[in-house]
Amino acid sequence: MTTDHNRYNYLSIAEIRFNPIDNLSDLVHAIQVAFVLANYADSAHIKSQSLQVQEVDDQKLLVPSIQNSYIFSNKNKTRHFVLNSQCLTFKTSDYKDFDSFLSYFLEGVFIVNKVHQITNLNRLGLRFLERVVPAKGKRIQSYMAMPDLMVFEKLGGDSTHTQTEVYHQIKDQHLVNRVKVCKEGGLELPKDIDPLDMKFKAHLMTYTGPSIYIDNDGFSDKKYKLSFTTVKKVLKDIHATIHIARQASIGR
Repeated sequence: MTTDHNRYNYLSIAEIRFNPIDNLSDLVHAIQVAFVLANYADSAHIKSQSLQVQEVDDQKLLVPSIQNSYIFSNKNKTRHFVLNSQCLTFKTSDYKDFDSFLSYFLEGVFIVNKVHQITNLNRLGLRFLERVVPAKGKRIQSYMAMPDLMVFEKLGGDSTHTQTEVYHQIKDQHLVNRVKVCKEGGLELPKDIDPLDMKFKAHLMTYTGPSIYIDNDGFSDKKYKLSFTTVKKVLKDIHATIHIARQASIGR
């Protein structure tokens, strides 16, 4: 992706989902030691409650369930892994290029797989969050894609924001492309993203004013046997689709 993408990107996420690890709590210490050696020295244990559907006497009931997640962070709080019994997620606020990003993620997959062999993958995904801010002397309209720009300008009055969401499916890939144009405000995070103690780029944190938020969420829920070659290929294909969607989201 372009230099602009690096400058505007404030959170990049990669994820794999796999068959449940039933004894994760017994394996966490060994996984933590391996992450420390990989320079993820800070760790935390988080419990969260969710609702699961269970069938009891031919009735579907919502039953509370406690999920244990384990966080492994680097010293600068710009990269961290989140591990639960069915998923490993990598997040970074310091995206440089896709090859480096993919290498960091695969290192985490390798660590977990070394302690507990992951055989089957249920989902592979990428998500890129960007905040496009206008250069000095430019209006936010010059960065808007034509459909959004036409609505924004034809409404007249004092438009505060526009928001679009498009769902794509290309073979085994799914992509949700969300674009939000805000007239004023500070850095926003989607409601489903927990930043934990992540540190974000200063120029995107401190800026207040017109912004375009681009949220590209791509995934494949095809079943795979774990192979690092396969993971690389699938994620590179998703990344290529996200790149096309990103280019179409900005009117320049």
